[in-house]
Amino acid sequence: MSSKEVNIEKARAYNKVKKYDESLEHYELALEEGVELSPGDKEKYAWDLYFVKIKDNEFTDEIEESAKKVVDTVKQKDSSRAPKPCPYTLSVIKLMKIYTENEQYLDVLRWASKLDPKLLSNQQFKPNAEVTMNSNKENYYLQTTKALLAIEKYDQTIKYCQDALVTIPNFNNDNDIWFKLRIAKSYKELGEYDDSIEFLQDILKTKHDWYLSRDMAENYFFKEEFDESLRWAAKAILARDGKIENKVKLFSLVGDILEIKGFEDEAIMNKYMYYVIRNAKEWTIEDDLKELLANYGLDLENTDFKSLFEEYKNMWVSLKYFGQERQYGVISKVFDHGNSGFIKANGKSYFFYTNEFMDDKSYIYEGTEVSFYLEDAYNKKKDEMVQNAVNIYCEMI
Repeated sequence: MSSKEVNIEKARAYNKVKKYDESLEHYELALEEGVELSPGDKEKYAWDLYFVKIKDNEFTDEIEESAKKVVDTVKQKDSSRAPKPCPYTLSVIKLMKIYTENEQYLDVLRWASKLDPKLLSNQQFKPNAEVTMNSNKENYYLQTTKALLAIEKYDQTIKYCQDALVTIPNFNNDNDIWFKLRIAKSYKELGEYDDSIEFLQDILKTKHDWYLSRDMAENYFFKEEFDESLRWAAKAILARDGKIENKVKLFSLVGDILEIKGFEDEAIMNKYMYYVIRNAKEWTIEDDLKELLANYGLDLENTDFKSLFEEYKNMWVSLKYFGQERQYGVISKVFDHGNSGFIKANGKSYFFYTNEFMDDKSYIYEGTEVSFYLEDAYNKKKDEMVQNAVNIYCEMI
């Protein structure tokens, strides 16, 4: 038996017992001797490369070098109907994730082009009872659409997100929200604000993160619907999630709108909030803004934006509910768990969460007279938009 044949036989034997290092060594010796691998040996060699050089490797250059060998050796399997292990797919998805994490988006797309999404599996993976991992198809579309959005290929982002929403039957960790959000962002950048708003409204049925309200505010600003923009911006600012400093651009936006509407003092307050955050974080600040705020006698050394936020908070509350009259009613029901209930007012019942009660929580009981604003909300059980009571104050103290 020639040395070529010996190496092939040893490679097969080691691969069979999952000794991938030894198997890979002998396959590479055989390749150096000019052996033409059979289809079965190519498959084994690709798996050796994946397990030894790709799966747990920390060095991107080595992973890419080995992934190139994999895609040159075998083809992508069709896993669309029956999930099939595929070293080709796993190697490419691994590199796409790495390049996404490193924000190397052109490299993400370079490797994405090597996959046919129609052949990818929709099966999610459960390494244990508590954890579910994305399917290969989800990972492909998540990385691809993130990269396309980052390099401002908005039309393609929309197309690929829509493909994902149509071809993926079940989403892990609400991944469908990310696709809808990327569509909304793309429409906004393309100047198609109504389409962007439509997607955001759909997302807001189930998610209430502050940045969704920010995106709504920006859309309405570009539509020059300034009152609506102010309401959404104020809602984002007052949202419990998100750090104040992450909302810095919102204060500038509100300041610009209030300046347009002729509310000079309130505009300055928001511009000052914007300034103090940037000053605290040692971010660059426009000289024109410094001069403007100095003319108002404001402390340009101030870095305490958290105290300033509390000082100005009522202004944003007024903006959030601008044009709406406070309602008056009585708490008619408090659920046993104590987290929510109903308020009866004007012959109607309005659902409320107890965290919207602004006074002492000990007053939350049936019969308490209260005042409140109304806010649109989505009733999942009835699949309809409703109005909930928010910003609730006791009126019997």
